[in-house]
Amino acid sequence: MSEEKDIKKEPGKISRREFLKDAGIVVGGTAVSSAFFLSACGKEVEVTKTVTDKVVKYICPVDSLEFDSLEALKAHYDSAHESAGVTAENVTNLIVNGERYEVQVKSNETLQDVLRQKLGFMSPKDMCFGYGACGSCSVIMNGRPILSCMSLAIECNNANIETAEGIADEDHPLLSTYIKYHCMQCGYCTPGFIVTAKALLDHNPNPSEADIREALNGNICRCGTYPAHITAVLEAAGS
Repeated sequence: MSEEKDIKKEPGKISRREFLKDAGIVVGGTAVSSAFFLSACGKEVEVTKTVTDKVVKYICPVDSLEFDSLEALKAHYDSAHESAGVTAENVTNLIVNGERYEVQVKSNETLQDVLRQKLGFMSPKDMCFGYGACGSCSVIMNGRPILSCMSLAIECNNANIETAEGIADEDHPLLSTYIKYHCMQCGYCTPGFIVTAKALLDHNPNPSEADIREALNGNICRCGTYPAHITAVLEAAGS
């Protein structure tokens, strides 16, 4: 058992690791945002906010107080939670599926971790334990597919990111063709395939079978549904 697990947390305090993991989130644009924060007693608390493009809130991960600016959040944390030894630094701006977020990240935190654990986008999966070998964590960043498990969040500042959730919101033809041709069994790898296929169609609306095979060759399906993916992407291209 690790040393960290052996140490009992004092009530009303949050560790450095927890603060960096669950730092304040800023949501811009019109959306309903849901995120999980660690309360002072260590329990996860779901925070759901409805915001507009004129309302931006910075939420303290320790006591869930809201602030109108990042500077106010920094001042609050420094004065109220200085004993935790953390300051509000390393803020990264991300545009995910058309919505703007500002998230405090660790210098070694991956984009996949931020999307899943801090912003609640659960489609980027992790089949290969972060080795960049399976494609299940794929997202589209600035128009091209990338492996989010191999990308540091702090280096993605102001990046425009699209996940499978955003593709579903658009009701992209890939959704219906993937269902029609039974492209998934367990479904774990499906978001990565759809994201990669969508990036291909964005750049090549009329791909050949060879084009599709080349684009998807970095995505692994443990259920072996590869032939169905080709058919589904070809039909989606013609929609």
